[in-house]
Amino acid sequence: MTPRLGKAPSSLSVLSTLCGVTALLLGTGCGGPTGSSGTADHPSPLRSQRGLVWKGCPLPGQPGRQCTTVKVPVDPADAGGPRLGIAVSRLPASDRSRRIGALVWNPGGPGISGAYVPAAQLPPELGKRFDLIGFDPRGSGRSAAVPACGEAAAVAEALEGGKRAAAAAAARTYAGTCTKKLGAMAGHLGTRSVAEDLDAIRAALGEEKLSLLMGSYGTLLGQQYLAAHPHRVRAVVLDGTMDPAVQGVRAALDASGSAQDKAYTSGGPEEKARQQLQSMLSGFTLWCRDGGAHCPVSADPVGRALTAGGHQDKGRKEVLAAAAAGGYVPARWPELARALDAAAHGDRAGLRTLADKGFPEQLRAEAGSTLDLGYNLGVYCTDFAWPGTPNAIADAFHTADKESSFTAADYLPCAAWPGRGRPLGKITAPASAPRPLVINGTHDPRTGIASARAVARRLDAKLVTFTGRTHIATTGGVECAQRAAARFLVSGSTEPLPACG
Repeated sequence: MTPRLGKAPSSLSVLSTLCGVTALLLGTGCGGPTGSSGTADHPSPLRSQRGLVWKGCPLPGQPGRQCTTVKVPVDPADAGGPRLGIAVSRLPASDRSRRIGALVWNPGGPGISGAYVPAAQLPPELGKRFDLIGFDPRGSGRSAAVPACGEAAAVAEALEGGKRAAAAAAARTYAGTCTKKLGAMAGHLGTRSVAEDLDAIRAALGEEKLSLLMGSYGTLLGQQYLAAHPHRVRAVVLDGTMDPAVQGVRAALDASGSAQDKAYTSGGPEEKARQQLQSMLSGFTLWCRDGGAHCPVSADPVGRALTAGGHQDKGRKEVLAAAAAGGYVPARWPELARALDAAAHGDRAGLRTLADKGFPEQLRAEAGSTLDLGYNLGVYCTDFAWPGTPNAIADAFHTADKESSFTAADYLPCAAWPGRGRPLGKITAPASAPRPLVINGTHDPRTGIASARAVARRLDAKLVTFTGRTHIATTGGVECAQRAAARFLVSGSTEPLPACG
């Protein structure tokens, strides 16, 4: 879920919460993923498929990464109308002989770059068995990014001053000016349109079915795709799950700065550092656990990192900088393990060396977000149900939270936004559809456990919960959830794991 506009997260925080401080799981006997056992009969070739031209676009830790563009109609209902290009990336499965298929990742947002797949943070089995597919959703990143509309300053000023009529007029003016800038895209930025783009990507890849790993706002895409194209889905994991049936006002408040700020700022300095390290070291921890002989801190990687940081801000910052430099690049993991081990024995030279290398600049660029208000409205106004007038929207915000006028000002234009009137609502899927795996923390401040339970009931899904606040556990370092997701996506198993309840 995108932070409140005007509070853009750093690239590092986006990576850590692409499902963790980055933010991103049905047995076959109970509706598990179709075709989930065994190997694909015909692993897809690495060259172009159905006219796609793949070009190398390597990143630190991802030397084999490839990129292409898939053309889709601006209006999914008008196949012959204007088209736009969707930027798609692929990390080919490393174990080609045991390749299962394509696994599509979406980190949510809306507006977070999805073309960067944080493979180093995911369970390693996924990169071995699947082509990992990412894409920038329409209107964001490299997928025909829409022009910026800026803030609705006049709406906010009028609403703060108690001038409701002026606020309503300003909201209508903002909506008209912004939608004129966005053109035909204004009414086609929502999840329904993105779901059709996803199916176009599937067809272009030459895949009969897709496996999906969806985080945060991306869980709406996973639900919608399952409902619209159930026969094209092999398996779905929804991690940090949003409920599309909530009203727009509730969705906006949950995504506001106050909820976002709670996610990784709870507790004292040491607890904050622990939360950040758990996410940054997500993949590193699994690597350590699964191969203790090559990792001297395998017993408790995050705990050892906290110990190395000590009780002073300077030490914690040094460890966090080293984790940021090494956590996202597997080639640096042995160096990071040695540095943490040496620090426990009083030698901090290795930590300083890693910290000096810094967070990889290429990844910083790839982890961008589209945080403009116009883009956000194009998604939220069409995905959720809203009161019919600016005044009614303002009243609904005030009823839900008397201190919400600043957030309310952003969403008053929804009353006049094109494409609204058909919200996602209570998404259901046919009985023949594979049953998803839903993951959520008991105290997730971004997507509450009640939302996950509601979606799980509606889709007859298996729900995996864990005690904690981490948002998007599969990239957030929640080991039990990571292993549950990997097991489910590879084999369809929902066998409970001891540490998850």
